[in-house]
Amino acid sequence: MERYNRQLILPGFGKIAQQKLADAKVLVVGAGGLGCPVLQYLCAAGVGEIGVVDPDTVSLSNLQRQVLYDEQDIGDLKVRIVQKKLTILNSDTNIRIYPCSLCIETVFNLVHSYSIIVDCTDNFSTRYLLNDVCQLLQKPLVYAAIFRFEGQLSVFHYGENPANLRDLFPEIPNPLYVPSCNEAGVIGVLTGIMGNFQANEVLKIITGIGEIMSGQLITFNSLNYQLGIVRFQSKTTVFKPKNKADILNQSYEYSCKTIAHINDLKTLKNVFKRNKTVLIDVRNTEEQPKINGFNVIAIPLPELEQHLDKLANFETLVFTCQSGIRSLKAIALVQKRYPEKNYYNLKNGIALFTK
Repeated sequence: MERYNRQLILPGFGKIAQQKLADAKVLVVGAGGLGCPVLQYLCAAGVGEIGVVDPDTVSLSNLQRQVLYDEQDIGDLKVRIVQKKLTILNSDTNIRIYPCSLCIETVFNLVHSYSIIVDCTDNFSTRYLLNDVCQLLQKPLVYAAIFRFEGQLSVFHYGENPANLRDLFPEIPNPLYVPSCNEAGVIGVLTGIMGNFQANEVLKIITGIGEIMSGQLITFNSLNYQLGIVRFQSKTTVFKPKNKADILNQSYEYSCKTIAHINDLKTLKNVFKRNKTVLIDVRNTEEQPKINGFNVIAIPLPELEQHLDKLANFETLVFTCQSGIRSLKAIALVQKRYPEKNYYNLKNGIALFTK
């Protein structure tokens, strides 16, 4: 009673709503800028079980916006730090961790095990896969995205007329033309604002209070506090899976020509048996860990176009980044200059070397 007093005394809340929070199971996909405030506030509010999915470790560049972490956490798995710190915050909340990427092999079991899903990801492949599985399994999906000084929020697959990510954005966009925060930048406080918006929607869904942002896209500009609401409806012309096979047969990568994905070290080593093969690391210079045991050229993605000549004498190009997204953009860029070369992408990025 003492811990939750300030929300228990709210009109329309009380012990019944608090019990609903205690019984709830929420999956948060991504423990970065959006995920940190979502996780902290859901735990503080008394959500009974929170699952968190993230394969990454903490880096120095995270600390500007991922305020759950500190300098002592650099190099450690994010999910383990989340579990440790949130258990201290509220020992009544069960924190389950999944130090892996959300992929076609893991997504169905994870989504099935939770009642509400929160999309705190930073790549389109995961967003669209998560959206389609939630649509199939009829799980509410609380979505947010950020770009520089602007953010957006919506709730999919909820209510009598559930909307869908694909109703807004039907297809996975070309990563070459959609810069991530690693390239475009982001103001740190915006991730906190949008993450708290997401946490608020989750609490409303669980407790049954307020209006859920289903069929509505909130846009927020942190520079001028302009807040807009765009209403949209479900469409019959977009892809909506009718069964698991529909998802398994769907591509969740932007289609790049002559590209193959590498999922394990054995395959990578086999590729390197070919002559004139190089691994191009397009992460920023401060990102860890560094890669050993392969012929590596490190060129941060923003500088790649100015250094394409370094790749001229190689026949097979393997690209990697932190999660496998910037590397796809790099491939799309390099293919314009060297269409005849062989291209490979490390699908889950640097996680391949840390398993």
